[in-house]
Amino acid sequence: MRRGTLLLLLLVVAAGYACWSDMRPAVADLVNRRAETVLGKITGSVEARAAVLLDSETGEVLYAQNADTPYPVASMSKMMTEYLLLEAIREKRVAWDDEVPVSANAAGAGGARVQLEPGRAYPLRDLYEAMAVGSANNAAVAIGEYLAGSTSAFARQMNKKAAELGLASSSFVNATGLDYDYGQNEMSARDVGMLAHYLLRDFPEIVELTAEPFVQLSFGERVDNTNLMVRTDHDEMNVPGLDGLKTGFTDKAGYCFTGTARQGDKRLISVVMGAANEVVRFTETKKLLERGFDIAYSAEKR
Repeated sequence: MRRGTLLLLLLVVAAGYACWSDMRPAVADLVNRRAETVLGKITGSVEARAAVLLDSETGEVLYAQNADTPYPVASMSKMMTEYLLLEAIREKRVAWDDEVPVSANAAGAGGARVQLEPGRAYPLRDLYEAMAVGSANNAAVAIGEYLAGSTSAFARQMNKKAAELGLASSSFVNATGLDYDYGQNEMSARDVGMLAHYLLRDFPEIVELTAEPFVQLSFGERVDNTNLMVRTDHDEMNVPGLDGLKTGFTDKAGYCFTGTARQGDKRLISVVMGAANEVVRFTETKKLLERGFDIAYSAEKR
């Protein structure tokens, strides 16, 4: 009788284990779906082609929407130009007071620009500030040519650095992000966010510049920041602690923005790609960052 009872008990346990084994994939799927739902509470959906929100210190992705598909990235690709320039400054291969000659190719770059005359030389710091604050394409081309000798050689440096940083969904053909018949720079939203993470990690001083509503260049030109979120004439877009980072627009890319803000000891990075207009890229950034900080501080209080 005892043997029969023991055998029956073993059969029940085995059957229960078999049922749990069959259920595990379904349970895992349910857990994953719930995790995605919790993640989505940061913003719901973002009115853009792609978006991410990252913890700047760790690079952890806190929100992702279509984050791994490469898209035209427009002037947000200038963050790579900035990275390579700041790296060259740190390694003393160039200096801020270097006089950089401007070629006809650089001077003729379209889109956002400052007044640069072909054949004239300008301080490297001026070109950097014009690029980082005003998104000046002619300044970016001049910087790329100065660092690498030519536009194509600089694009190779950009791609090499992207590979070193593990940005596998990124490809560059120029220093600016402008679209040409021969191609355009492309990045995934996740890669853009990680590039911003590395830029802020390795060169945190960049936000001292990108937080400025405008800069005055040494040759007299005033350059307004393309980031309306740091300008005093757009208070409705303000997020406390926001101090960067880079806008972008082309017809193919749509309206894009990589934002960053620090509140207390927490810094977040947001990326919005392919928004419908200039206002939306900033309002969606504000929504991402505000919800991100709300959730971060709520988690700390628990």
